[in-house]
Amino acid sequence: MKHVHYKPADGFFGDAIPFYWKDSYHVFYLKTTRKTGDRLVWSHIVSKDLLHWIEMPDAILPGEKDAPDSGGCWTGSVVERNGVFHAFYTGWNPSNRFPQTICHAVSNDLVKWVKDEHNPVSVPDERWYGEADWRDPFVFWNPEEELYFMLVCATTREGPAAKRGCIGLAKSRDLEEWECQPPFYAPNICGPMECPDLFKMDGHWYLVFSEFTEKLQTHYRVADDLKGPWRVTVPDVFNGQRFYAAKTAGNGGRRILFGWIPTRENESDEGKWQWGGHLAVPHELRAEADGSLSAHCPEEVVSAFQFKDLDARGNVLGRLGGWRFHGNNAYGERLDGFAYATIPCLKNSFALEGVFSFKPGTRSFGLLVGTSLDFSSGYMLELEPAGNRVVFNRFPRAGDAPPLAECPLFLTPGKPVSLLIFVDDSIVEAFIGGRVALSCRAYGLHDKPAGLFVTEGAASYEKIRFAEL
Repeated sequence: MKHVHYKPADGFFGDAIPFYWKDSYHVFYLKTTRKTGDRLVWSHIVSKDLLHWIEMPDAILPGEKDAPDSGGCWTGSVVERNGVFHAFYTGWNPSNRFPQTICHAVSNDLVKWVKDEHNPVSVPDERWYGEADWRDPFVFWNPEEELYFMLVCATTREGPAAKRGCIGLAKSRDLEEWECQPPFYAPNICGPMECPDLFKMDGHWYLVFSEFTEKLQTHYRVADDLKGPWRVTVPDVFNGQRFYAAKTAGNGGRRILFGWIPTRENESDEGKWQWGGHLAVPHELRAEADGSLSAHCPEEVVSAFQFKDLDARGNVLGRLGGWRFHGNNAYGERLDGFAYATIPCLKNSFALEGVFSFKPGTRSFGLLVGTSLDFSSGYMLELEPAGNRVVFNRFPRAGDAPPLAECPLFLTPGKPVSLLIFVDDSIVEAFIGGRVALSCRAYGLHDKPAGLFVTEGAASYEKIRFAEL
């Protein structure tokens, strides 16, 4: 079996800190073992194809009792200057006045790191910032000012108590001495804006951040200049609520987004969501004509699997409603209710791709996974035209229960919607419509078939192909 979602054998994958160097993606990440006294460390994996990962030695470990990072080493970033690599990370020490501070380490090979004896190199300036939040540094060179900028997850000293989240700013000429500045971005829309990331693509600047106080998602803003103003696109997300702390790395021609998918307590759909889990399939970001970003599965990941046509006539079984099958195409219709078909040959772990479309007035359509034979339970990747969204849900569910995950997606009758989905052990991750992805955890998938469905309408499912994982 070929897993497409990485997890360390001795723990769980948390916030990614990606860095591209000489044909390889180096992903540093926060590893947790969830044991008593567990202190987060920077672990390190490397890949050339975004699918197969080589584990490297842990990169940065917590310090001794009085060190600013004695409680753990949290999220940050990596930059290169004159052949030396610089890691900036969050040092956590809850006994200090400033529990979160910015620390610095250097390396000549991205493997062995030496901490700066002057740590911490930055603390919140209380003229502008609250003392509790000062984390997740993202460092980049600003050629306009000929200075290094450091973006930091922070909170403002004043403003609505629940909406003081901002992206703080510090500047440096040499990556050693840092001077705090007023906030880089302070829109008063949420609490702390975690894991800031910034890049330029097709003439636009993109600012990425994650927030947990409103929508629990990774968002982005777009501007024509680093000074702003920062505009909101619709949608302003790449994925749903179960894909978090996403940050990017680029090779000059591409931009790849790395996030993680959480586990649940006791490996149960009823368990609480936990911090950490698996690395999501990396998302390749592309700039659209309107300045928005779209998320795609990287081609090297897709090409690693041997897809073959699904003979719909022999492998898709109509169970309810009207169904027609031809080659690797299927058509389902029921104007006054629910129609579904099962695909018994697709169980457990697989990949499936196809092109879906729907007729005007259709309430919803999509894909079933982990469906019991009597249809008493299962999961639905549901495209809802009226709500212009894609939803991943478990059924049955209480009417007031929120979806497991959802993401905006504009849907037009008759316009094809591409779909690529990976069902990998307990993870379901889909790339939809050439625009967004949706990632989630589902623990009831084993030995239950996939399927197709449509509710109060009609939908076509064409060019269906699958691959075994």
